[in-house]
This record gives sequence, structure tokens and C-alpha cells, in this order.
Amino acid sequence: MRTRADDRSGPGGPQANRRDLLRGGVLAGVLAGGVLVTASGCGLLGGGPDTPPPPDALTGLLAGTWSLIAAYDSALTAMPDLGPLLGPLRETHRAHAEALTAVMSPRPSAQAFGPASLAPAAGDRKAVITALRTAELNGGKQAAEVCVSTTAARATLVGEIAVARATHLEVLVP
Repeated sequence: MRTRADDRSGPGGPQANRRDLLRGGVLAGVLAGGVLVTASGCGLLGGGPDTPPPPDALTGLLAGTWSLIAAYDSALTAMPDLGPLLGPLRETHRAHAEALTAVMSPRPSAQAFGPASLAPAAGDRKAVITALRTAELNGGKQAAEVCVSTTAARATLVGEIAVARATHLEVLVP
């Protein structure tokens, strides 16, 4: 005899009702699905090797940023007296490289875009500044092109990079 509405005891003792059976079946299904997904992810089900994800759309812009950093490093090696002028511009590019890396997926390794080993910039002050202006102009064009083609979520960052490169042109007067 039942004494409460939720009492499931019967003549043979406690019995599961239909709701309990469905809950158990759903839980078992979820667990089985999780095991299959895990097993398929580790290659137990005969899947081939995982293909690496495609490179991020910002990879070219990041490579260009590292090239600019290398150009500034080269110029500063050749003409250390330009440090007060060029140092802040180089550090801006370093900040851009960090910001780009932070939003990229998959994130490139630090070694992927390590500083290039460029020969020290040759020439006088005017030649070094002109070379950096050309590099900044090309980098600004690249950033503007990427800004137009990137996602809305990334457009602000890439637009800020393009604007920064344009302002660098104003500082780099031969």
C-alpha cells in the first residue's frame, strides 16, 4: 500500500517508473556519445591523421609586422643615434604583433615570425629614414587591404594598425 505520491514501492519492493527509465537512457546515451567523440578524436576509430587548421587570415599582416620590426632593428643597429626617433615606432610594431597574435586562431608560435636577420641598414640618415618610410608605406597598404577584407570583430584592430603606420610616415621625414 502506498503512503505518499512519490512512493514507488510495490509488492516486490521499490520499482523504477517510466520517467526514471527515460532519464537513465538519456544519461547512458550522453555518456556513450561522449565516449565515441573522445575515441574518434584520438584515432581509435581509424580516422586518418588530423589535418592542421588553415593559417589565420591575419598571418600575412603579422609577418609584415615582424618585417617592420626587423627593419627598425637593422636601422637602429646601423645608426644608434636614431634611437629616440625610431625606438617608439619599433615598440608600436611590437605591440601590434602581440595584439595580432592574441586574436589569431590558431596562434602562431613565437618562433614562426622571429626577427629576421637583416643586414644592417646602409647609408646615411636620409637613406635609412627613406628605407623605413618605404617599408611603412607598404605595411600601411597591406594593413588597409586586410582591414577591408577582415571580419568586423577584427577590423578595429587592423584599422588601428593601418592608422598607426600612416602616422609613422609623418614622423619619418628624411
